Amino acid sequence: MIPFIVLVFVPVFIQHIVLGRKNIDFEKKNKISMLFFFVLLTILIMLRHENVGNDTRNYINTFKYISEVNWRSVNEYSVEMGFSYFNKIISLFTDNSQVYIAVSAIITVMMIYPTYKRLCKDPSLSIVIFCTMPTFVMMFSGIRQMLAIGIGCIAYEFTRNKKLIPFVISVCIAMTFHISAFMLAFMYPIYHAKITKKWLGAVVPVLLAIFVFNKQIFSFLTMLLRRFTRFDAEVTSTGAFTILLLFVIFAIFAFLIPDESRLDKDTIGLRNFLLFSIIIQMFAPLHMLAMRMNYYYIIFIPLLIPKVIACKSEKWNQLAITGRHTMVVFFLMYFFLNANSISGNLNVFPYHFFWEVIR
Repeated sequence: MIPFIVLVFVPVFIQHIVLGRKNIDFEKKNKISMLFFFVLLTILIMLRHENVGNDTRNYINTFKYISEVNWRSVNEYSVEMGFSYFNKIISLFTDNSQVYIAVSAIITVMMIYPTYKRLCKDPSLSIVIFCTMPTFVMMFSGIRQMLAIGIGCIAYEFTRNKKLIPFVISVCIAMTFHISAFMLAFMYPIYHAKITKKWLGAVVPVLLAIFVFNKQIFSFLTMLLRRFTRFDAEVTSTGAFTILLLFVIFAIFAFLIPDESRLDKDTIGLRNFLLFSIIIQMFAPLHMLAMRMNYYYIIFIPLLIPKVIACKSEKWNQLAITGRHTMVVFFLMYFFLNANSISGNLNVFPYHFFWEVIR
């Protein structure tokens, strides 16, 4: 657990202790703290043992196979085209699997970090929420989907700047890494929908209806998706209600706390993502495929909550402050307690460096 203790506490220590008393601009402090976090995160992902992450070894095998075939045969491997060529290009420079893991980690983080650097309002809160989201453990396991999620962050930047053509291109590229990235196509209209508290009278009944009829809706949608995916789309029981409940609490907080007149377009857009994330998560109890599709929006939740608190209304000022401190403590404790559990961590815990001998 020492690597993860360092990952979480060093950036927080830098934010509050090292930089806390120095005469440095508040936003600059945030950027420095987030930089330390993502540098440490990148190092951990780069130096992980191939046994860390359920899928890491499979991706190494994919890399070794593709590195040995010619360019014409690359597409014959049963992964998306973009990821196949990604592997082939790296193999032109190295056949070392650890270098492959490192390059994948660096590229993934380089795509995610700029958005966090620009939008982060409270590194401590963002970090503890980030580390408890499903996307965190996925960074140590699912190379292919994390690359697609990284491209999704680039698509987000095109979205907020209303660059439709680059957005469409980025979504198409992401789909060549992981077909589930088609969910990014909804990002553009969802971000630009100005959903405020006035909309809740219509939004809440729709959410309730989707939850009540989730099996019927899921069955219909999977009929359309089955030909495009390799996943078994049969309705099953996963019991994945905890994250759905958490997202609902986040949504209540995000609509209750802020002064709507102080919200910028990013905060409104990210809050829209949270609502859409709740809709997707309503299908997670039926099939884990829904969770996979939700990763593209979950990645933004750690940025939303601090931005909501930064726009807190005078009426809910004390609740926002108390909520902020409560969340930091709760998610910090949850992260380290969950790290010791067996299920749901994709075999990321305990962490091992690649040079360690595992028996």
